[in-house]
Amino acid sequence: MLVVEDDPILMMSLVDFVEQAGCEAVEATSVTEALQILENRADIRTVFADLDMRGSTIGMQMAMTIRDRWPPIELLMVSSQPWDAARIPERGVVLGKPFDRRRIEAVIRKFAA
Repeated sequence: MLVVEDDPILMMSLVDFVEQAGCEAVEATSVTEALQILENRADIRTVFADLDMRGSTIGMQMAMTIRDRWPPIELLMVSSQPWDAARIPERGVVLGKPFDRRRIEAVIRKFAA
């Protein structure tokens, strides 16, 4: 599972959620790095990303790019902002902050199954 987060402290939390759900985490600290990883690794089936990276909407732009270029990839996103359901990519899940560990791990397990 590719984890995309630009804040090191939040990255540790997201990676911990992934590992506690029994999955391997591949880390990317920027959208550019995440897209490079996806271009080079065909084994990534899920992307877990913070939509609020650097206080912008770049996370959602990344999600839309992933949906367009790699349609089979599942998208798990977290955000402190409310998102209009119409703007969420197909098969994308957006969960709010503060984090709900059980809910995040349940979605990760569902995508990994």
